Amino acid sequence: MQRLRVHLDVLEPAAVELSLRQLDIGRYRIGRSPECEIHVAINGLSREHALLDVLPNGGVVIEDLGSTNGTRVDGERIQRIAITHDALIDVGPLRLRLTESEFGLDALGYRIDSTAATSAAIRDAVPAPALDGTQMLTLRSRLREALWNPFCGDSASLRRAMGPILSAWCNMLEADALVIERMDADGARQVIHAVGDLANAAHVFADNGRYRISGPAALLNTEPKLGALLNELIDWLPDPAALNVVDATPPHALPGVPTADSSLRLQLDALARVARSRVAILLLGETGVGKEVLARWVHEVSPRHAGPFVAINCAALPRDLLEAELFGVEKGAATGVAARPGVFERAHGGTLFLDELGDMPMETQVRLLRALEDGRIHRVGGRELIEVDVRLLSATHRDLQQAVADREFRLDLFHRIAGFECSIPPLRERRVDIAPLAIHFFHRALDQAGIRSKGITEAALRDLQRAEWPGNVRELRQAVESATALLADGETLDRRHLPVRLRGALGDDSDDESARIDTEQGVIRLADAVASAEQRALLRAINAADGDAEAARGLLGVGKTTYYKKLKEYGLGVDRVDCNHPSST
Repeated sequence: MQRLRVHLDVLEPAAVELSLRQLDIGRYRIGRSPECEIHVAINGLSREHALLDVLPNGGVVIEDLGSTNGTRVDGERIQRIAITHDALIDVGPLRLRLTESEFGLDALGYRIDSTAATSAAIRDAVPAPALDGTQMLTLRSRLREALWNPFCGDSASLRRAMGPILSAWCNMLEADALVIERMDADGARQVIHAVGDLANAAHVFADNGRYRISGPAALLNTEPKLGALLNELIDWLPDPAALNVVDATPPHALPGVPTADSSLRLQLDALARVARSRVAILLLGETGVGKEVLARWVHEVSPRHAGPFVAINCAALPRDLLEAELFGVEKGAATGVAARPGVFERAHGGTLFLDELGDMPMETQVRLLRALEDGRIHRVGGRELIEVDVRLLSATHRDLQQAVADREFRLDLFHRIAGFECSIPPLRERRVDIAPLAIHFFHRALDQAGIRSKGITEAALRDLQRAEWPGNVRELRQAVESATALLADGETLDRRHLPVRLRGALGDDSDDESARIDTEQGVIRLADAVASAEQRALLRAINAADGDAEAARGLLGVGKTTYYKKLKEYGLGVDRVDCNHPSST
């Protein structure tokens, strides 16, 4: 599996592009020659200028290859040197920043499957390797994608739901085939979806008596982990007897990448049923959780999907303008004002979505209640009653029941808009959704930018998983989109591409040896607690300073001697070993 041990950034000249920026373990020549692994077309650079040797256990050996203009590391001219820290490297006129990834978190946590075909002969000759933890994480993410594609209970919809998951897994496992079959009460089998050659799918990976998933015998060594994972999939599938023989109208998938959180899924399933009625729906949740996305989805799956969907943010306008937007303006209501319909008229026959309804002024609440009860409105400055037929969806981040108790929201209006309530928990309370949502936004950002990428590193996914996300899904989307915008074509998204506030925000306490717990006493020793706190403070300061050691010391407000002593004590120092020095051998 590819790992990203070293990343190179061009600092000067700014417009220069490297042929390779992310380095796995191995040896890489830098120079003007097209034969160099890192080819750079720039004057003043020798054909083979320098060599970077990325070591398996961390660290990089940098060697000058007899260049004309020399090689410098952190300003010092070198012949051959080993470093175990981030560094500035001057290769002739080219200045690079070398950043070494965190050991153990530099593997791909999510890999985009390659479109390059692998010959069946090679796959038959080399047995598939056993799945490691990262591959299982990726397969499980793919499983969640399948679970998030609900269907109406017909075979065509089931095929649509299973197709992407099996295709993705087949490519990821380099398998010749994966097949899912359903079995009726008489034991007859029907292929729901097949990828590859059915003749190479003889081995049964998972079987619950209703469905079974088969693949080639070459994948036997992935059991029992793969079989257990596939059993999760088929246990979720419906009873085959419940599937209609005749294909129904294709269902509308839940918006974006919905949730794997069980309690929220129950709410969304209920919401899908209520969407078919005329019941008014109230969506509750913090800013950014996706209330408008859900509202648009409710409209799409409702009987009114052919009509208009009109949305308005009630918190964005003062009372006079809000009433004009809601109910429209009659011609002559003010000097020079032309007639203009409001959102009620524009949503006639469709759905009206009132976002942040909890911030609506009391006077406007009265007019809104009358419009909802009578099904008629009159424009601002007008007297003629206008018939309107809308399905109302509302959303707010406020606790409306508390607002009613505080006499800030009308109780009768609350009863009118809250025929069904759906509460969307914040992203920090459903962390199971963070990585799949990030992957979804990552793919969308890649498509919009028209660039390719190999995936996302485990370090980046871990940082995303640990963040608090006060802005919820909207903030996550913006973070992933901004990180993707920094990628060069073919580059992998790593921790360094994320906004600074997200990089290693909580440290890596799970691997912190200084946080040992005395199992007999059930407490943390004071010395260990102090050491753990010091190490986390150092890590956070270094991250906040973007790796600048001196800037991090300034943030911590400690003396130079104490600071570098602590860096050395916790293995965070900028140690350097000169390979040409006799004492280093």
